[in-house]
Amino acid sequence: MQITNTLKRPKGYYYWDQLIEHIGCPDTIFNGDLVYPRQFEIHLPCNHKQPCNMSCGYCAGKNFVKDLGNWEMDGLELLRQLGDKIPYHIYGGSYTEPILNPYFLTYLAMTKRMGCHFGIHTNGSALLSLEDTFGWLTELCRIATDKIDYLSVSLDAGSTASHCKTKNIKENYFSRILAGIRYATEVRRTKPAIRMCYLMNQNNSSQKEIDRIVMFAQSVGVDSLRFSIPFAHYNQSFEVVKKYRDNVEQRFKHNYFKKVEKHLSSSQDEQPFVFWMSPDFQDVTLYDFKQCAYSYYQVCLGADGYYYRCTTISTPSFKGLRLGKVTGNLDDFKNILRLSQDCNYNCETCFSKGARGNRMALEINRAFDKFSNGK
Repeated sequence: MQITNTLKRPKGYYYWDQLIEHIGCPDTIFNGDLVYPRQFEIHLPCNHKQPCNMSCGYCAGKNFVKDLGNWEMDGLELLRQLGDKIPYHIYGGSYTEPILNPYFLTYLAMTKRMGCHFGIHTNGSALLSLEDTFGWLTELCRIATDKIDYLSVSLDAGSTASHCKTKNIKENYFSRILAGIRYATEVRRTKPAIRMCYLMNQNNSSQKEIDRIVMFAQSVGVDSLRFSIPFAHYNQSFEVVKKYRDNVEQRFKHNYFKKVEKHLSSSQDEQPFVFWMSPDFQDVTLYDFKQCAYSYYQVCLGADGYYYRCTTISTPSFKGLRLGKVTGNLDDFKNILRLSQDCNYNCETCFSKGARGNRMALEINRAFDKFSNGK
């Protein structure tokens, strides 16, 4: 069976194109000059009490050591000194829930004060309670500039029962998350963009649930709804990941695709834009490159307070891959970027430890490898 429509992604999901738009020319990569990356991924350390209030079985950081640092004041000072040198600030986490952090809105305000755009990745559990307590969603929408700013909610279920199974929780967050998304679309008027993500598994992928969540997305007018299959946990050998590829990704991708196919958008102008991200975009057999150009796209400040080349190694589990500890000094940060953009760094250093980049890193590094070998 040939899967159609798999390449129809929103413009924001073409990562190599975004990188070239940012740096201007591929020849900029590894030419010896310091380049500020396109985005700064910041993993705020939740509420300092627990990494996350959910325990998803497919969590990327399930196998990670999950230390939480106390570095927020240094991070804010760094953002102040950076100004708009890195135009996109992405708030997420490889094992943390960012919006539960007490400094979150302060960081968001600093992002906008510096003239930058934000992206937020959350499980959505606290959206409604934060709005009820101090108008969190209202403020988020007020300071957003346009739809380049976005709020992305990982819903991953079409019912309370499957949500509890998928997230390994007993409390009914599902209806509150839907209410939070609905309120966000009502209060935002035109900005920011509201995205929904749905990772499919055997508990949440009945046709009834898929149809229901598409109907919800259409009724409230979110900007996009992405369906995909969870990737294998990080911090595992490539041999284990290959078994997951064969037993889960390749085994279920046709069946899952068939369930969402009738809902997929045919035009970029559709709202919501409903799309399918094939697991082929994260295929572990494609990690055959040596150089890491992903550091020109982003740098990551992990929840433990250390810098990493990639979001997917941002854990004390990979202490040997750290670039340095966060400070409020811009010169220190420049040195971090120089280390991350070392042309002599071999990706096998990561691969041999069970570390691998996400699909953004995979797309960028394969494109750069093709560009380099085509010279």
